[in-house]
Amino acid sequence: MNDPGLDDSIANTADLVEENLNETAGENVSEEEEERSFLMPARWWYASTAFPLAAGTFGPMANAFSICALVENWRVSIPKGGTEEHEIDIPDPRW
Repeated sequence: MNDPGLDDSIANTADLVEENLNETAGENVSEEEEERSFLMPARWWYASTAFPLAAGTFGPMANAFSICALVENWRVSIPKGGTEEHEIDIPDPRW
């Protein structure tokens, strides 16, 4: 290596990594870990494909429904002593 003094630390780190790999290679993987690793691709598929597709579908539909809100009067006047059944629509101002 060109950097002086790094050879020993790199070699020590490589030895530690090899020891960890040798220790974990001999262990049996539990059923829970197997199931978790089995389900991981499906979860990523939902997160990266299904949810954006659903949002892309329902987003424009929500905007289309907001057009209905533009043609309806939103303001009402309820006479004193009256109920919502006796409301009087107040038209929107002309812009």
